[in-house]
Amino acid sequence: MAIPDLPEMDMEKRLLLAMVLSMAVLFLFLYRQPPQPPPTEQAIEVEETSPSVSGRELLPPEAAEVEPTRVAHQIIEIENENLLLRWSNRGGVLLSAQLKNYPTAEGNPLEIIPQKFPELQRQTLGIRVGDERLDQRLREAVYEVSGVSGSRVRAPAEITLHYRDSVIEVSRKIRLPEAGYLVEMETEVYSQGRSIPFSVLLGPGIGEGTPSDQGDFAQSQAAYYLDGSVQRHSRDDLDEEPIRFNRGARWVAFDSKFFAYILLNPGGILGGRIAQWEPPQGTPAGEEIDGPLLLVEVEMEEGARYSAFLGPKAYQVLEAADATLGQLIDYGWFTFLVRPLLFSLNFIYQYLHNYGLAIILLTFGINLVLFPVRYKQMASMKKMSELQPQMKSIQDRYKRMKRTDPRKQKMNEEVMALYKKHGVNPLGGCLPLVIQMPFLFAFYRMLYSSIELRGAPFMGWIQDLSQQDPYYITPILMGVSMVVQQKMSPAAGDPTQRKMMMILPVVFTFFFLSFSSGLVLYFLFSNLFGMMFQFSFQRWQDLAQEVPAKKPTKKR
Repeated sequence: MAIPDLPEMDMEKRLLLAMVLSMAVLFLFLYRQPPQPPPTEQAIEVEETSPSVSGRELLPPEAAEVEPTRVAHQIIEIENENLLLRWSNRGGVLLSAQLKNYPTAEGNPLEIIPQKFPELQRQTLGIRVGDERLDQRLREAVYEVSGVSGSRVRAPAEITLHYRDSVIEVSRKIRLPEAGYLVEMETEVYSQGRSIPFSVLLGPGIGEGTPSDQGDFAQSQAAYYLDGSVQRHSRDDLDEEPIRFNRGARWVAFDSKFFAYILLNPGGILGGRIAQWEPPQGTPAGEEIDGPLLLVEVEMEEGARYSAFLGPKAYQVLEAADATLGQLIDYGWFTFLVRPLLFSLNFIYQYLHNYGLAIILLTFGINLVLFPVRYKQMASMKKMSELQPQMKSIQDRYKRMKRTDPRKQKMNEEVMALYKKHGVNPLGGCLPLVIQMPFLFAFYRMLYSSIELRGAPFMGWIQDLSQQDPYYITPILMGVSMVVQQKMSPAAGDPTQRKMMMILPVVFTFFFLSFSSGLVLYFLFSNLFGMMFQFSFQRWQDLAQEVPAKKPTKKR
């Protein structure tokens, strides 16, 4: 029976639930032995908007007679080593952005601009000025194109789009280098003979939305970098009112799990807004989308020069475009651990050329670093196991008493005295697990957010480490390894408690069925390496007990 796909955010919640359940069972064990504000959303200032720029009406009372631009509609393709862009001279919008080095499951270049809407509804990198009548002109304007012969040009290239009529004139330059994901642009908008501010649009949406690319564009949202931090907003945050951001943003992005397109203009962004967008009624795509999409409007100063990044959320690629863009990748609370882990993973990959093997080797390294913690855990469990007969004897003497009986406290005092006498910490088996949890979540965030695993094969049936195991083999093996590891552990607690602990492998196996195979691989081999260390520890303990004390030799 196929396991239904669950939302990506639910995966993290289920992982957290599994760990909480594990800790609950462990603390329940301790309980049966002797006893011992959500983040505040950053306020976003809301500025009043008007249908004019800088509070000034754009349309002159009497427009001068100017011969408007009259050219035929055409599509211009610009290609470099990484990108294939298709621009329309109607509205000057980007119709398509294909990533040549990131194929889909069908082997086609990945498309990040939604293609399910008609051309007039695709608005990415289109220009607006905040006046309804002028905006309507700009949506329908057909620009004159220069800098390209024919309809396709190979980068490095620069094309110019120019349009004018009796009330507005727009000149745009678009430059694409020979390689990379950055497009450089200049825009000048004139009205009433003066240069005016304008807005650049992002959206609506990101990705084609087909079943094969839903993992690539999961968790689509708008984000911007302001005052040293990244603010993120999904469509659920908007309710019915747009969200405004103020002057000073360094970049604004349409973000998703693995890919993004970003407008970058340090110091030149005047503000903007994030709004919901729905296709007009009666359009073919109107019934195909799940609720409204996001549309972002980024306000620019007059004559602005800016860049657009259209590509993968690979850390080094983003950092090369701008030093702050690496923060677009959301590693959660454990960023300080994730980045060195990711660096280590990529370093190992350079030699093994297989991310599955790199995950296994990195897992071994983490277990080796945590061995002192694991050793203390095993030693504590061993001591607890050796004290079980004495503890049971104490408990049997008080088992007829009710929990509310004051004499029950005497049992706790005797057991604590027993622990103290033999140097046993009752939390010794639990605290090492708490120490290991940050590494667990850091590894989860790294494998979930890292585009390096997209389409990365491991072996046999696992051809994409960012996707779940199609046959659920590795999650089942992981559950079996947890059972074997528990069997190898020294027996502690009564039979009822041990049965409760045996539930955990079942819970973890169920949760991990839809996790990425890369994450399951980490858990599986973490258990296997743990079993190896545990076997070595027990073997060393047995040998230490078997070696008889050497008798002193008598001198003749």
